[in-house]
Amino acid sequence: MRALVSTEGKTAQVKDVPISTPAEGEILVKVRHVAQNPTDWKAMRAVPPGRIIGCDFSGTIEDPNGSSWRKSQRVAGFVHGTWAEPMRGSFAEYLVTEKDVVYEVPENVSWEDAAAIPLAFATAVQAMEQRLKLPEPSKPTKDSFPLFINGGTSSVGKYAIQLAKLSGLFVVASGSKKNHELLKELGADACVDYKDEDWPQQVRKLTHDKLEHAFDCIAEGGSVEKITEAMSPNKGGHTVTLLPISDETKKTFVDRNPKLKLESTIVYTVFGRELHYGVFDNQGAVSPRPSVSMIAYTNESVAMPWRQGSLGEMFIAASRATVLEEDQGKQNQVYGRGSGRHLKRLRNA
Repeated sequence: MRALVSTEGKTAQVKDVPISTPAEGEILVKVRHVAQNPTDWKAMRAVPPGRIIGCDFSGTIEDPNGSSWRKSQRVAGFVHGTWAEPMRGSFAEYLVTEKDVVYEVPENVSWEDAAAIPLAFATAVQAMEQRLKLPEPSKPTKDSFPLFINGGTSSVGKYAIQLAKLSGLFVVASGSKKNHELLKELGADACVDYKDEDWPQQVRKLTHDKLEHAFDCIAEGGSVEKITEAMSPNKGGHTVTLLPISDETKKTFVDRNPKLKLESTIVYTVFGRELHYGVFDNQGAVSPRPSVSMIAYTNESVAMPWRQGSLGEMFIAASRATVLEEDQGKQNQVYGRGSGRHLKRLRNA
């Protein structure tokens, strides 16, 4: 098969490579479409030659390998691109992945849209449900409280806004002024322009100095430091980022307010493998059994939950779905091709 493979010189080339054979608990997928994320080119520059690039995909089951999936069934998901043992990568004609981390794609959802959902959506869920411990959409809070999402127009940010709104939160999102209408359409209650020097003060005013939860989908260019200014001066709060944070920046957080907590997250930990990514937070030995529901991919995981307006069904293991979570991890910045507007589209399917 043809695949985009890392080569010498921190680049990649399309090469002919053998089609992997699925092991027990794995399936073989014929890839139809893929989605690009910044993690793809970052990984390409960091791994040795011979690794397959890419994470997001949609396609059809080529070999169910004894699972409950059927040959030619439409599915989508994401893999840990450039991983070596077992070999993983989606920018190829075929890929092998765990049988329980793909979802069925309804006929009314395009290959392109299906491929753009998995990684960005899972990243948003991981940051908000596992890290920030926010209410799930299936159990929305009755006492709304504020959440600030920095980078609301990123792919992850767009999913985060919708999840937060469905969870009953008061959502404040950042984005350029020209995109404020889009952010509000997705569910943001208020918006700030990141180009304004005083946007942290605007956030404090909008949240009445009660902001205790923030999700930074940018995590560079001084955004983390700015968020410290927006948090509650009395209660502090918890910020999760998609990029690693230096010890110096963390110290700045604590110096400004000892009640502030800052950590990064990475979606790859959902696969339950031990990771070693240096300075990133939430890493450690692999958990023997994933413990917290992240995404339940069932045979109706896309069509039915959205039509019923219940995102919570995506967080409950059911049917043939085994839900993967994590207890350790590195961050993964994901705001690229995916539009992040698919939740609304699929809810109306």
